[in-house]
Amino acid sequence: MEWIQLGAGVTEKDGVLTADTGNVLFSAAQDRAVLFSRDRAPANFAFECEIRLVRDGEAGVYFRAEGENGFSWIAGYCLSVNAADCTVKLSKVNGGDRNNSVLGSMRYPFEKNRWYKIRVEMQGSFARIWFNNFLKETDPYPKFDLELRHFPRGTVGLEFGEGAAEFRGVTLTELEEAPVYDRDSCYRNPVIYGADPDILYWNGTYYLYFTDTQDMSLFQCYTSKDLIHWAEPTVVFHGTDGWGDNEYMSPNVFYKDGLFYMTYASHTAPDETGRRRVQVAFASSTSPLGPFRSKTMKPLHEDFQEICGHPFVDDDGRTYLSVVRFNKGNEIWAYEVKLEDGIITPLDDTITKLLVPTEEWECDYARIVEGGVIIKHKGLYYMMYAGSHYKGSYAEGFAVAEHPLGPYRKYRYNPILRSTGFTRGTGDSVYTKTADGRYIMFYHQHFSPTEISPRYICYDPMKFVETEEGIDVLVVHGPTGTPQKGLIPKTEQET
Repeated sequence: MEWIQLGAGVTEKDGVLTADTGNVLFSAAQDRAVLFSRDRAPANFAFECEIRLVRDGEAGVYFRAEGENGFSWIAGYCLSVNAADCTVKLSKVNGGDRNNSVLGSMRYPFEKNRWYKIRVEMQGSFARIWFNNFLKETDPYPKFDLELRHFPRGTVGLEFGEGAAEFRGVTLTELEEAPVYDRDSCYRNPVIYGADPDILYWNGTYYLYFTDTQDMSLFQCYTSKDLIHWAEPTVVFHGTDGWGDNEYMSPNVFYKDGLFYMTYASHTAPDETGRRRVQVAFASSTSPLGPFRSKTMKPLHEDFQEICGHPFVDDDGRTYLSVVRFNKGNEIWAYEVKLEDGIITPLDDTITKLLVPTEEWECDYARIVEGGVIIKHKGLYYMMYAGSHYKGSYAEGFAVAEHPLGPYRKYRYNPILRSTGFTRGTGDSVYTKTADGRYIMFYHQHFSPTEISPRYICYDPMKFVETEEGIDVLVVHGPTGTPQKGLIPKTEQET
């Protein structure tokens, strides 16, 4: 590949490209070095290399870019990595500034002085970008999978920073055009209208419950065999059949001992001062499509405000419920419950505080952690949770414990799912497991980057990845914004 050089010189030895810091061709560059390919990349291409960060600083690759006239003229896209804070960042660059429009950013564990693979695929406006930091992962998800419309053509380039990185194995390959989006075999986020999703897989059918923010007096449910084609929603619960006074939200359905139980949050009627309280209640049914009705017409706790209400049934049959309580912000609590004849009874001597907001990403707009969806994996309990206010940088992380009631240790590199420049408000996640054992995360997003409502439901695959530290990490392929192949095999759809 023939290069145009900006800033410090670059030398090649044994196939490794290294910046000659101190040998500055442009005094304003201050040891920064960039190489741009002299020829434009094809319209559809795969750009691949390995990068090694040798010191603190930011470095990476450009694509669909222009920059032969100097640093201040660079325009295009840049994938940059920074070992100091383990950040992988995708930016739209105008006038040379990599930080003027961040389209997406994630944190992942990687180190200096180790080689990591970068791969950028562009097919039309569809971009899929990998940074393989989990070295034991054989089939990594893209770190970004979205649509980029700003720059239709351009060159590719290497950003050495101020000597922070070295590169090797640089290749550029032409790809075919992106296939036509086939709505019968692919899905594309957002998938369907709704907020606060909950997903239940039962006897070959997926039941997707949601909050209808346009009519919060009831709950509805979509059904699907393949997660691509959805039946019109069915009303499964009317507020008059349960406890509460309108604003019914966050339905969560699970099966135990011949019955389907639904937990949900609602409000009390206004008191003499006009104030209302929000609490978690329940209903039950013999069918996943209801009708769900309450046998007690009472909340689980009349003396505490609670929202959410995510169930977890352990291998020994014991059932737990995670809820959110308020203490100058939102905190996740949980307790064991007894289920009997359609009635949920909290075992109050097990009430435990699990998580409080402590990290910067959990405190945007307000101090919030909420959700608390538990998955058991290799004898450990992984709890997915949302952080920050839904109007702010709403995102998803996880924590790990040896018991459903903790203590939980937050993943150091949270969040694992966060908003991009095109998809906002990604949170309130739940999961389902397919017949062949794969995991799928469901979550909701805002209507647009500037409007919250109406919210829409998305889904993307997720998995556990083995790491060198010895504990598996929960990883999500999302939020995706390009057409994705369906995840449900035909054999499962026909069951």
